[in-house]
Amino acid sequence: MKKLTVIMAFLVASFGAANQAQATNGHQMMGLGAYGKSMGGAVTAAPEDTTTAITNPAGMALIGDRADFNFDLFMPTRSSDFTGAGGEADEGGSPLYLAPAVGWTGEIGNDLYFGGGMFLTSGMGVDYNTINSVPINAAFGDFTPWKANLYSQYQFWKLAPTLAKKFSDKLYVGASINIDYQQMAFKQKFSDPNSANYIGADLSRAVGAMGFGATIGAIFKVNDVIQIGATYISEQSFADMEYRLSAGDIVFPDGTGKLYTNSDGTYSMGMNFPQQLSFGIAVTPNEKFKITADIKWINFSATHDQIDLSGDFTMVDMVTGAPVDTAGSMPLNFGWSDVMVYAVGVEYKVSSMTTLRAGYNHGDSPIGEEDVFNNIVFPAIVEDHLGLGVDLALGSRWGVGLAYMKTLKKEIDGKNDMMGSDSNTTITLEEQSLLIAISYKFAKQ
Repeated sequence: MKKLTVIMAFLVASFGAANQAQATNGHQMMGLGAYGKSMGGAVTAAPEDTTTAITNPAGMALIGDRADFNFDLFMPTRSSDFTGAGGEADEGGSPLYLAPAVGWTGEIGNDLYFGGGMFLTSGMGVDYNTINSVPINAAFGDFTPWKANLYSQYQFWKLAPTLAKKFSDKLYVGASINIDYQQMAFKQKFSDPNSANYIGADLSRAVGAMGFGATIGAIFKVNDVIQIGATYISEQSFADMEYRLSAGDIVFPDGTGKLYTNSDGTYSMGMNFPQQLSFGIAVTPNEKFKITADIKWINFSATHDQIDLSGDFTMVDMVTGAPVDTAGSMPLNFGWSDVMVYAVGVEYKVSSMTTLRAGYNHGDSPIGEEDVFNNIVFPAIVEDHLGLGVDLALGSRWGVGLAYMKTLKKEIDGKNDMMGSDSNTTITLEEQSLLIAISYKFAKQ
């Protein structure tokens, strides 16, 4: 009971301390905890800490009775550049975020293990200065840049109570119930400096929603050298997020010469989290050396391609401003595509006290050049990630891990703005993080 009290206290403190984080495979962390980050996220077949509750639940029956506390200090650099359209460039948002993760597991009898944890698995955020952007009136011969007001914050938490079973010395199977929470706010608004006209969407009052899903996984030891693993994470189904908007928060073109406009009221947006499937292999030729490799599919196209904002909209003529129609929803065309992730990790045990790790992870950007303008405040575009780490055993129970992750700078030049013109807009993202992990192995009763 004392163990559980300490862990639950940490969960509450961690949830209150975290802000939005950046993520790497789309908006999802490429690896969790010091072990996962240093191995490039290639952990499906070779778990070593309790983050396996959400990467492969079967691993909870392999890692022994333990608790892990991970503190991820995340440092992103992101920018939007409108200089190609005669505007300005800016970097914005906090340079430092805390992304904690805590988990535990223990045997409850007959090779059956119970555990779980609370993990901040995904997020992003920007906060730019008001800057000159693109000439929205260019089609009418006016090339004056409009003022851009750009902001976002998104975070995704997962609580994962997990059961895992050791069926034999070769086969391990596990499943977790996913209890989720996500919160989202954003503003992408452009104002005419020569008039009171503006277009865009202002949903900058953060709103959250609960969601649920499930994860199943298995690990099979082929022999003393090779181990394979697989994990399926269902689509996480969420309740709608409800935004209380004031008239004029939405003035958005539909692409046919009309604008969506809103009145005072409550507007709802449903956004689920994508299903995922991963396979992994671990090769351990001797007791000192291990190589792991993963391949993962993330189904962003099913959840982040088009998201509808529902409510009472009035359609007005873009030129005259006269009402011409009504609508019950407005599509937000983020245009995200599915992502394939490839990861590899290497581990070398220097001694019984010290273990070194390195990893590489590649996942294509879910955002293409045709969707840059729709994702200025959601620049989840980085593709290549490098990880390094070291674990130090402090006696037989305690351990400390350190990891460093660096993403290679990625930029994408956009094709189209919201008016259908060449946007001449570039978004850029670069990330690094420093992780500190503390682990404790419980004695068998």
